[in-house]
Amino acid sequence: MSIYLTRKIVSPDFERLLTAFHGLEGAVARPNQGIRVEGLTGRLDPLSETQQKMLAAAIALVKGEADRRRTCYAMELEQLVQICGIERGNLYESLLNETAKLLKKGVWIFDEANRSVVRTVWFQSIEFSAGKIVFQFADKALPLIFRCTSDSPGSDLIKGIQYKGKHTLAVFAMIWPCRGKGVIEYSIPRLMQQLSLEHTRYSYGQLKLRILEPAFREIYSRDDAVFVRFRPLFSGRKVEGVRFEVTVGEEARALRRLEPEFRIVPSGE
Repeated sequence: MSIYLTRKIVSPDFERLLTAFHGLEGAVARPNQGIRVEGLTGRLDPLSETQQKMLAAAIALVKGEADRRRTCYAMELEQLVQICGIERGNLYESLLNETAKLLKKGVWIFDEANRSVVRTVWFQSIEFSAGKIVFQFADKALPLIFRCTSDSPGSDLIKGIQYKGKHTLAVFAMIWPCRGKGVIEYSIPRLMQQLSLEHTRYSYGQLKLRILEPAFREIYSRDDAVFVRFRPLFSGRKVEGVRFEVTVGEEARALRRLEPEFRIVPSGE
């Protein structure tokens, strides 16, 4: 019996490239733009809320598909309009503008098994035809998409498609990667950045009433297996940041039986 040993040579240049990939600008500041599922790590381009919903709607069409070579998926245009919640006044202009922008957006994908990094757009084309919208995915994006539509842990990233509130998807995208990671703290500027509200002048009170509470109530109404403990962090009388902890699964259901409605924990409690 012969035994052959092979030595795998690791390129120092490639290792430096991987270091650069994991430190891409914005990756730390916006952790909700990262996907990690079944050996693949993705760094997503920033997306507007409408673009997020369009992408999530397209990915949801792939769920359950057995043919891994299929790239085109169609849905009714009216259904997409309802999902995206676009105002009727400038409906078609907004949809065309968002589509053009989405076609330029993509993702960096690191394959741990093959030790490869690829840059790809999400879609090769998006076509409007006979009352339908047809999404043609880029070939290089499909491995990540098929993993995101499996029953693996990362697949829940597309469940935000169900939300109707204007800011619910952004809040969901912020908290979901933090599940099971213990207590997370954000400064108010970082929180506003995570929610793509950094250019607004919301006070914490306005943020709480207009964004956070409505979004968390909708998340709770759709899913009984998520529990969020959320509280403001004060410096004197001013709110300087927030602290939250996300629990999911059976433990979350048990906590929800004790506290079924979402509430922001008051200071001192």
